[in-house]
Amino acid sequence: MYHWGWKIIIYLFLGGLGAGTYLTSFAAQKGWLGENSKLGRAGYFLSGPCIVIGSLLLFLDLGIAFSDPLGVLRMFANIHSVMTWGIYILSLFILVGFLSAYYTWKNRKVPSMLSLLGAILALGTGTYTGVLLAVVTSVPFWNTFLLPLLFVVSALSTGLAATALCAHFLEKKGEQAGDRQSEAKTNKIHQVLLGLESILIMMLLAFALTGAKGTDAAASAQMITSGSLALPFWLLVVAIGLVFPLAYSIVSAKEQKRRLSSFFNVISTDFAVLIGGLTLRATIVLCAVRVF
Repeated sequence: MYHWGWKIIIYLFLGGLGAGTYLTSFAAQKGWLGENSKLGRAGYFLSGPCIVIGSLLLFLDLGIAFSDPLGVLRMFANIHSVMTWGIYILSLFILVGFLSAYYTWKNRKVPSMLSLLGAILALGTGTYTGVLLAVVTSVPFWNTFLLPLLFVVSALSTGLAATALCAHFLEKKGEQAGDRQSEAKTNKIHQVLLGLESILIMMLLAFALTGAKGTDAAASAQMITSGSLALPFWLLVVAIGLVFPLAYSIVSAKEQKRRLSSFFNVISTDFAVLIGGLTLRATIVLCAVRVF
């Protein structure tokens, strides 16, 4: 029986990451992350490459590119397939992502219509990574509307972290007016995202553990909470990916009023969020217990 492995896991992570980084820079350029946010460029550089690499891994895992090259073209015509929807969304998003990166590289503002289209496609891409699993009826644990919601929130969280991480190296400017206000605003948004992600994970697991989705879904949830996947879940997803960055964000909120957070602290929390996001997708994919 065919089982999805690490190529799919990394695709799901990079797909969400590409979507989240684009949306972060889009929001920053709109002024939603503060008056002088440094996040308005880095996300545009990251989004396209993330989606390209992730899409290549998806095709390599499916094997269709080698066993039936024409099958790739036929997939564009099957409008009733979720995979086909994804191909269109990913293809358009890659194009828009690289165009946005080009404008940014030339130090020109990304045209409003282009950035809006990119934001819509980014949201579609983030949702699609969850829908790809949610439509698999043979795995009851995946087959829920909660999964796309969780993957979108996680995409926004990891995208914000990756964009902030990249911006620390790209934006070599000293502290400027508005930086503290921007960091405080970004900090609050990340608190909300991490909180929502925690709630959605609890709902997903609780829904399965109650037996509402059957014994197979319950077995998948038990594998995550107390079985073979418990250590990476509790350590990497919960402790490192959620509790640590959320706790640091809350504790440092008052300190940010006086000065910007230290470079090491910001880098460590951003990396922690990325580790948690990747491990979350790994545990969800690897816990699959199939009905047929």
